[in-house]
Amino acid sequence: MYTFDENIVSDLHKDARGFRPTQYWWDQWNLCSDDQKQIMWDALGQELSETMERERRFEAEAMISMHQRIQGLMLIGARDEVQALKWIMQAEEFDDYDLRYGPSYFCYHFGLSYSAANELPIQEAMNEMMYEVA
Repeated sequence: MYTFDENIVSDLHKDARGFRPTQYWWDQWNLCSDDQKQIMWDALGQELSETMERERRFEAEAMISMHQRIQGLMLIGARDEVQALKWIMQAEEFDDYDLRYGPSYFCYHFGLSYSAANELPIQEAMNEMMYEVA
């Protein structure tokens, strides 16, 4: 039984490798039998699993690093996590444009999982920064 899907193989390729298939790849795909396409599909699925696991590790390491940075700033005078996060954003020269994108931009900028916005008071720090500018 075949599980490959001609309609979404391009999406699977992009998710696994970070870019759409090249014309050369498509030429190879189109020359393949269904058995060969299934092998290619399964390999892309395995690459996607590896890519997702690598991203989870990087995001976890980034979160540890962020917690260490916050704790370090609190040791030198930040009164709480909110102030530490504000200092971090100021050091990174976040501007009004960056702040408008909200916590998702912060997470992207630092390589954090987007769920970090639920674990850290990022929005509160951004709101305070925007209030101070206004």
